[in-house]
Amino acid sequence: SSAASDVYKRQEQDIIPQIGEIVNEYRTTSNLPVAILITGDVVWDTMKFLPRVKRAFESLEVPVYAVIGNHDHNRKQSRNQRRAEERFEETFGARNQSFILGETLFLTFDNIEFRPNKTYYEGIDVEQLMWLSEVMENTPKDMRVAACMHALATDRNTNILKPYAKPVAAIVGERELHFISGHHHNHGTYDVSPSVIEHNVAQVSGNLWFAPICSDGTPRGVFCIEERDGEWSWHHRLLGKSPSDVLIAWNEGYVEGNEEYVVVKAIGWDSKWVVEWFENGESRGEMEQIELLDPDYLNYVERDAGYKKKYVERLRRSAHPHKHYFRLKRTIPDSDVRIVATDRFGRTYETVVN
Repeated sequence: SSAASDVYKRQEQDIIPQIGEIVNEYRTTSNLPVAILITGDVVWDTMKFLPRVKRAFESLEVPVYAVIGNHDHNRKQSRNQRRAEERFEETFGARNQSFILGETLFLTFDNIEFRPNKTYYEGIDVEQLMWLSEVMENTPKDMRVAACMHALATDRNTNILKPYAKPVAAIVGERELHFISGHHHNHGTYDVSPSVIEHNVAQVSGNLWFAPICSDGTPRGVFCIEERDGEWSWHHRLLGKSPSDVLIAWNEGYVEGNEEYVVVKAIGWDSKWVVEWFENGESRGEMEQIELLDPDYLNYVERDAGYKKKYVERLRRSAHPHKHYFRLKRTIPDSDVRIVATDRFGRTYETVVN
């Protein structure tokens, strides 16, 4: 359809060139090799566009890997799981691949299982677990493993692995294990145990291909994992912005229900972050954490979207509260406020509110 074609045209002309800027930045400022991993839903039920999207990413001249998402299955073949995946595998290769980047073994999985009635459930079949067992037999005990799949391996409310992901962790054993997933169009980092963590990656093109911002308030961007001297660090990098652009602050009166407060959004936040504030240079301690529906996302949906009603309704429905918001109440009218966020790696990000 022309709507689908427009989506991919925007990817080619807008999204992928901005990803290319980040790739080139890494190339020019470090000697680190760069690769791209797409965490599924490469296309939106339009199988014929798979090669086109792959070519667009390959124009960045770095290796491109992908896992299969629910929208990458050919729904016309939903009665036959393997045939539904043929077009994807013709483009990106087998559903289960293993490759080493730096000192980390990356593994791709298919955790979307379609039923004949075109619905699907999340799971990893026995065939894939047997493949994983074979791979692990030949993998050093101290090697980090990244298990890449479309749907979350972790329950976001409890930080406990879902039943189908537990055998994956058991087979990987004592090794450091990072699940990398997509599917929910939100950003999240979930510490399952000291050696197991999940990175749920927000949609690079914004929510549902339309909005420039995801429904949890994460703006368009890419999740950057850096391996230096064998150690991992990571951050969510906004398209067209510098790595230090992490804090978005709203003055009093802007955020509904918090009119008396300055509210800040910490992009890429996880539970190991600390967000503090200073008033006229004096420390006021940590800000109060709150859950919110993102004001910018709601503003976009209600005022700027300009789509057909069914799309606007879908965007509206998908909004849900997130925890990456903090608020403060000035003790001195019109004081100068400085907000400082420190992430789990000790990196600091600042913004000033007048």
